[in-house]
Amino acid sequence: MRTRDRDAGTTRLAVASLAFLVLVVGALVVVRAKSGKADSPSPGPSLTPVASPLTIEPVRGATFVPALQGKRPLYVLVLGSDARPGQGIDKERADSIHLIGINLKTRKATILGFPRDSWVSIPGHGNDKINASLSDGGPQLTVKTVEALTGIHVDFYAITSFVGLQNMVNSLGGLTVKVAQPMHDQYSGANFDPGTHHMNGKQALQFARDRHSFLSGDLTRSKNQGALMLDALSKFQKTFWDNPIRLFGVLKSVWLNVRTSLSAPTLYRLALTAAQVKPSNVNNVVVPASTGMEGAASVVFIDPSAKALYAQMKRTGTISSH
Repeated sequence: MRTRDRDAGTTRLAVASLAFLVLVVGALVVVRAKSGKADSPSPGPSLTPVASPLTIEPVRGATFVPALQGKRPLYVLVLGSDARPGQGIDKERADSIHLIGINLKTRKATILGFPRDSWVSIPGHGNDKINASLSDGGPQLTVKTVEALTGIHVDFYAITSFVGLQNMVNSLGGLTVKVAQPMHDQYSGANFDPGTHHMNGKQALQFARDRHSFLSGDLTRSKNQGALMLDALSKFQKTFWDNPIRLFGVLKSVWLNVRTSLSAPTLYRLALTAAQVKPSNVNNVVVPASTGMEGAASVVFIDPSAKALYAQMKRTGTISSH
């Protein structure tokens, strides 16, 4: 019985970690949406299927099993597509790119963000902005690009567009988001003073799209996207503990917006056990980088010091706070 209990505990921990990813993906659909098309908040869960669901799939078949058993860190690449309604989410550019590492033994995780304009080598396509890897070869090529850059083998990829964010945020009743500095941007529609704000789906979209309000532009935007993921996780946990029955409505909204080979019972377990993952144990990091020019294009150059972060994340699944 002790062995069985120990195995069950490992399974629950692995499922809890993946549940965190489901919520993260819901937050990552912020990218490149037109703010005027966002939905307003609704009093209950949004249960309408969307044209561009989020997709979660394994990269190499069942090779992720040891990671789920806690024998090594688990890695998931989460992508936000630039696709507009009617466009294939895997045919456009990737404007939100985050590699998530999870250490199942320590219950710690790291969200590592890559600015969309990062100038990198794309396998088979030469040097280009990292967001072009998605339109060049779908999520599989983006996975290969990140793997070549970091030396980390990805277990799952998750991809979506902006519609799912609005459904997710509104189904949770909005998110409480801390705004660190003034955000007044006509392009994204962001209009926030510093402080704590309760945001609906449209406002969360504007918050995560804004890059013009910051000197560091796309780097700060990537950081804000990671912060929004943690806000989604925090709200989910509070919703669950305050009223576990609401989980069913949230789960249904998620299920209608997910394309995956995973079963519905598995997704249910993911959502149910997400309450075990503490946001305080998740470190939100953006690769060290600087802006510059490559020909006539404005790009982001990843600093060589990022190699040390990749090595740490490959070894432990996480990056320690500095």
